Amino acid sequence: MKRLLLLLTVLFVGLNASAAQKYELPNGQSVAVRITSDVTSKSKSQQTVTAIVERDVYDLKHEKVLIRRGTPITLATQIQRAKGMGKAGYININCLSTTAVDGQTIYLLGGLNVEGDDKKGAALGCGLGLGLTVLFPVGFFCFCIQGENVSVPANTMINNVVVNERYFVVAE
Repeated sequence: MKRLLLLLTVLFVGLNASAAQKYELPNGQSVAVRITSDVTSKSKSQQTVTAIVERDVYDLKHEKVLIRRGTPITLATQIQRAKGMGKAGYININCLSTTAVDGQTIYLLGGLNVEGDDKKGAALGCGLGLGLTVLFPVGFFCFCIQGENVSVPANTMINNVVVNERYFVVAE
């Protein structure tokens, strides 16, 4: 009988203790993100883009830190160089996930999209205008006009990133 009572007491105390340490991280909670590497659409080689959480993320009552400052963020990037026919270069960075203080994966929504100026009108106008009229062989080289490349410097902030789902994080 004493063992049963002791077991129930331990279970009751353990359940209450673990329930008291869970804090809510709501859907839509803002997460400030800082890109820590330079990114350019001009590069021919594959680039590794890195980012971290800029500020601590707290629970609803602002009592406990649920995501620490400096935590790495998993990113999905698409980088395209400027091409002929006036097509501009672009950089798309999507924030996928980060890690809470208890090791739980927190999924994120948001990112950064940067696109250079395209020069399609100039390439087509010069190419067709000169190519079909006065300077037939030379005019078609105007189709080689490229759009602008873009770059994102290190320490660029992404402020529109939010938590994708509702989480309960165990914090100390």
